[in-house]
Order: sequence, then C-alpha cells, then structure tokens
Amino acid sequence: MPRTPSLDALRIFVVAARHMSFTEAANELHLTQSAVSHRIRGLEEELGLSLFKRLTRRLELTAQGRALAHRVEQAIGEIDRSIVDLSRPDDTCSLKVTMLPSVASHWLIPRLARIRRRHPGVDIQVIADPRLLDLRAEGIDLAIRFGRTPHPGYSATRLMGDRVVPVCTPELLEQYGPVSSIDSLLALPLLHDSATAGDGSDSDWRAWLDYFGRPDIACHAGQHFSEAGMLINAAMLGLGVALARASLAADQIASGALVCPLKLAAPTAYSYYLLGLPEVVDRPKIAMFRRLLVAEAAATEAAVQVIGSPAANAAAEVAALPVVA
Repeated sequence: MPRTPSLDALRIFVVAARHMSFTEAANELHLTQSAVSHRIRGLEEELGLSLFKRLTRRLELTAQGRALAHRVEQAIGEIDRSIVDLSRPDDTCSLKVTMLPSVASHWLIPRLARIRRRHPGVDIQVIADPRLLDLRAEGIDLAIRFGRTPHPGYSATRLMGDRVVPVCTPELLEQYGPVSSIDSLLALPLLHDSATAGDGSDSDWRAWLDYFGRPDIACHAGQHFSEAGMLINAAMLGLGVALARASLAADQIASGALVCPLKLAAPTAYSYYLLGLPEVVDRPKIAMFRRLLVAEAAATEAAVQVIGSPAANAAAEVAALPVVA
C-alpha cells in the first residue's frame, strides 16, 4: 500500500487544481511558482501518477488528477470544519448563513422569530455580505445566492423563483393620481437598483419594459441605489416607485405599506439557491435548517405568484394598452 502523501502537498495540489495555474496558486499560498511546481512534481512522483497535463500556456487535470482533487478538497474541507467546531465547543448549535444584505433584512430576518419558535435550540448567525464568500475558507455552513445556476462545487437546493413588480406607498399614489398604463407609471419618480442594471437577472426597469413590449421608453431618470434593500426602504419612505423583487417586498405589500400602482409582474431570470458543502450538507442541524428555509421559501413563492398572477397581469395589460381613437 503506498504511503499517504503529506497534507501540505495535497493542499498545494488542490489550490493549483482550483486555479489551473501554478502561478495563481503560488500567489494564494504565498510561495514561489517554482516551489509550487516542485511540490506537485514530487507528489506525482510519490503517487506514480500524472496529475496535470502541462500544455503550452495552460494546465489541464488528468482523469486521475480530477478524481484526486475532488476527494482531497472534500477531505480538507471536513478537516478544516472539524477544527473550527473543536475551537468553539459551546457553539455546536450555531449555524452561519451568508446572503446578500437585501435578502437578510427583507426576507430571512423577518422570518427568524417563527423559525426560532419552531426550533429554539438553534442559533443563526446571519452574515450579510454582497460578496460570494468561500464557505470552506470562511467556516460558513450555508449560503443563499440569487443567480441563474448553482455555483459549482456546492450542493444546491433551489428555494424559489422571483418576479419584479412596481411598488410605492399608498400616499405617493394618492399624490400622483391613479396609474392606468405604463406611460402614466413612468411619469412618477422612478427608483432604481443600480446593481441589477445589465446583470442578467432581468430585475431592472429596462428588462421589465422589454418584457412588456416597450423598448421604446427611456427609463434611466430617477434616484439610483446600490442595493435592493435600500431600494425598498426608499420606496417605503415615499421617494418614488421602485421595481422591486416581489420576494423582498411581499411582506410590505401584504401589510399595505407598499402597493402595486400597476400590476404588471415580470419573471426574473435568476432564482434563489441554498448552497452548502457536499460533505456536511446532510448533518442534522444543517438538513433541518434547510427544510425550514425550503418551507419558508415555498410560502414566499406562493405569495409572489399572487402578486403577479396571470389574471392580474392580463387585466393590467389591457389597461396598459394605448387608447386608439
């Protein structure tokens, strides 16, 4: 039976496999490129296997290299997580969950009280961060991501789809009068989530107008905000009409704090996914929290479908059509 290589050599190999570059691996590991190359060559000699195909200007993993990288990455992730767990023995029931700040403030946090009543022994550490954090490197259990496809390397559970719909306060609607068409809607002050402009999610005013066959209308005027949570807060303060993701505004719409001046909801190209590390995603506390989030997301998605129901859309589309003399 061959001797197991050193963990240090395996770590260097996994980093190089992730980057497909000895130079980028060296930068991450604070080593020289030649040191990385030497360690991987030594690992290949020790195993009696070729792990990389060294092509002109690029690397490719061999079949054996791909298999080893996958298994070693899982094993190293489990070792790192075990060390983190040992370093906080009094925190065994705590779960770290990361997501966009808007999802944290307008979706998860309003539901935490209900989740805690159902499972009072579990503490949730909410990490609101616009960056796509590395769960292994950061010691994070789960991530909620809004995207077109799941992130590779993670176990993914689809939580819900979404729609975008115009929202504003009842007072703003009273001030400007009834809205009966897209043109009259765009006469109101518009609020924008600048992070969604052209990001492929179809969550901005331009994509919404294109969906309803109005690419002719300019829609860039108005106040811009860098994050969806701020956009909804600005709408609630009466600053204008926001094109909001219905999942994030559903609670405010249900309470009457926000209304839809024109019930034209368009689907987003992105959905919400719950991501976890494959080697730990079935642990009891993580699996339990996943089931809770799936249930909460199903309820939200049902509410979103009502906000943008086909019947409501059909009626609004008729009202939005121009009057022909």
